[in-house]
Amino acid sequence: MQIESLRYFIALAQAGSFYGAAKNLLISQQGLNKAVTSLETELGIKLVERSRRGVRLTSDGEVFLKHAERIVDDHRGMVDELLEGRFEGPEGEEPITLYVSYYGAQTAVSNTSYIGLLAENSSYLEEPFDKLVQRAALSDGSDLCYLDVNAKTLSGVLQNPDVRFEPILKTTFGFVCSEESELARESVLHRSDLSKLPVALNAHREMTQLTEWLFRDHPLENVRMGVTSPRMLLEFIHASEYESFAAFDSFGFFVSQLDANMPTDGLKFVPLSTPEAICQVGFLYPRHRKLSLHAQHCVDVLKRFLAENCGEYFE
Repeated sequence: MQIESLRYFIALAQAGSFYGAAKNLLISQQGLNKAVTSLETELGIKLVERSRRGVRLTSDGEVFLKHAERIVDDHRGMVDELLEGRFEGPEGEEPITLYVSYYGAQTAVSNTSYIGLLAENSSYLEEPFDKLVQRAALSDGSDLCYLDVNAKTLSGVLQNPDVRFEPILKTTFGFVCSEESELARESVLHRSDLSKLPVALNAHREMTQLTEWLFRDHPLENVRMGVTSPRMLLEFIHASEYESFAAFDSFGFFVSQLDANMPTDGLKFVPLSTPEAICQVGFLYPRHRKLSLHAQHCVDVLKRFLAENCGEYFE
């Protein structure tokens, strides 16, 4: 009986269907069904009742769920205690290397606690998106790639047979403006509304490419400033008229609001209306290799950090 199988069963109980659980776990329904069937065979009891409407735990399944949750929690606590402050691998191996895209790096810049977490758990290196995909495909499972996948890059990840993506959070690209702005009253921004307004843009190569792609049918004609500093983008709004805007994203602005040193007072984030502005941020793994214990622990630490410090955003 493996810990991973217990995690799968807990996910199935929470989702109430093989389809929903498999989607949340980013595995096939066939793989999930095989894992649950193996548990039932090993125990000699039936854990779930299957039907077209989903699954229902049997009375034995309810008992098993309570123990599975306790075992998984105990296992997590054991790994935490064993690995706390010791992220070097066995026999003096190098610490885990966490390779990140530009967006992951900017998230870290906006949150000092997050920087401390990364420094404690791993080496931290920023690389271009394409290189991260190649690195994940060739990984032996002892390092990690943390990146953002948007509508422009999604197909390249989904069609790559050597990687699999685990989203950790969702963010939406949009613009920050003064709360006094006319458009601040809107729930979403239409790209045509912004084409002639004064804007500040993120000048990093990958962000510039994404912005140009998003506005390919409505080019921005009044760009006043291009910088890679989130602080400068926010300060641009404070120094400008009410109808000025700075490119940002929902999670980045949320994290900035948590930092007392970031000038977010009197500002509001408004997302773009197009579904293409939605971005998933998470880990890219090698499809045919399992993560090392140290790498998986690093993932778990980050998930818990986000849940504990950014719960309001996820709600």
